[in-house]
Amino acid sequence: MTDQPTAEGERTRINRGDRLEVRIEALANGGKGIARVALGDRSYVIFVRDTVPGDLVRIEVTKRKRAFAEARPLEMIEPGPDRIEPLADHPGASWQVLSYQRQLEVKSEQVEDALRRIGKLDGFELEPIIPAVEEWRYRNKLEYSFGVEEDGTLCCGFHAPGSWSRILPMDDCLLASEASNRIRETALDVCREMELGAYDRRTHEGLLRNLVVREGRR
Repeated sequence: MTDQPTAEGERTRINRGDRLEVRIEALANGGKGIARVALGDRSYVIFVRDTVPGDLVRIEVTKRKRAFAEARPLEMIEPGPDRIEPLADHPGASWQVLSYQRQLEVKSEQVEDALRRIGKLDGFELEPIIPAVEEWRYRNKLEYSFGVEEDGTLCCGFHAPGSWSRILPMDDCLLASEASNRIRETALDVCREMELGAYDRRTHEGLLRNLVVREGRR
């Protein structure tokens, strides 16, 4: 791992393991932050997970390609002006660190960019996004996965970010209604009482894989 000089014009190459300080300029489709660094006379894009526009972060490059690199944040030096404290302590709500109004603005910018720059369309005016009635507990269908906690206890939740085998337990899913959460909790209690085991995605043993909760709403 190397610390690269940050003065413009001094850096000529980005390598895996490099650590550098960047300012996040925008969000890419999928939610990763976009930073740009100067490599000689050209601009090189780095996608940084878990960041939002305006963040000044120290990062470590985890993947390098000809046209771009990917990185993980090491230290938040200065949070962006639109960053807020997250409410949910579970995956599935990666945009929650942005104020809701800013979320709408960023998504609108992404749609317009896709139409104008990528789609080569012009001569239109993008209508504003119609905001959600509820910012939380709006999902009427959720799919959870079964797994085991560190002590071997059966759990039911979402996959840990970047992991296909590790399941994170949860107390309250803020994407689901309170009634939907009670159903998940009751199903988990019953499975524990019956001593049913979670399917192990590495050994292909076990019974329980997924729990789908769908709620009828008007």
